[in-house]
Amino acid sequence: MDTPSIKKNFAELGEIEYKLASSREELKEAMALVYKEYLTRGYILQRYYKSNLRITPHNVLAGTTTFIALKEKKVIGAITLLPDSPLGLPMDEKYKKEVDKLRRQGRKICEVGQLATQSDLFGTGLFSMFNFKKLDFVFCLFKLAFQYALYSAKFDDICVVVNPKALLFKFIPFEEIGEVKYYGFDRISIKKKPAVAKRLDLRVIQERAKKYPSLAKVFLGERLPEEIFSRRFCFNKEDLRYFFVEKSDVFNQMHPEDIDFVCGAYGLNKAEFDKLIRK
Repeated sequence: MDTPSIKKNFAELGEIEYKLASSREELKEAMALVYKEYLTRGYILQRYYKSNLRITPHNVLAGTTTFIALKEKKVIGAITLLPDSPLGLPMDEKYKKEVDKLRRQGRKICEVGQLATQSDLFGTGLFSMFNFKKLDFVFCLFKLAFQYALYSAKFDDICVVVNPKALLFKFIPFEEIGEVKYYGFDRISIKKKPAVAKRLDLRVIQERAKKYPSLAKVFLGERLPEEIFSRRFCFNKEDLRYFFVEKSDVFNQMHPEDIDFVCGAYGLNKAEFDKLIRK
């Protein structure tokens, strides 16, 4: 059965399909794309990865949701929403104080990350005011994540850590919640890259959209059918082993208390988990 999706035609690309990752292969392709693009831009170093897939502990969460863009059934764009949990958020590494402030207010938080597009789609340059075609492509992808967070998962805040000059997030009323800090490595100079934490308050988004025509038109104007979000890929035991043991060292590197949380989330006892990672 086909998974619900939305489709859009681009002059240069033809028809592009946007949807949730709904199979192991689609999720694997999305992880491979993120790995490739992050490696190229110096966000990650190859020696820390067991395979050519960008897999983190947060990917194991049942609520983690990956949205993809497909051309002729091949993943060419991806973005992931990572819900807050006992594992925390990736941004806790540098911005835990800022995120804890939102947690103390009882807000339901997620982080948007693992955003990547095939680098040769519209040339190799970064987003710019003159590359509207590339922005349009990513806007369509982000629209799925945005509406899922707002209407389906009912998050209070979307958080993100981005380059301070990132154009994509200047079209949306994200507010800075932390000072500029430095992440990752440049493959040539081994120089860390600047980043800043931002937050989008979804509780007041309808009101704030009045001051942001692009937000109202692109992200809120057309409500996507709920069925678009109804068939998310969920891990079974074999999938857990495939991604987090065979293709990464995530389970072997997690703290015992985090392993306990994962076991509880998937209904595994300690013996079942040990068998899973030793199989």
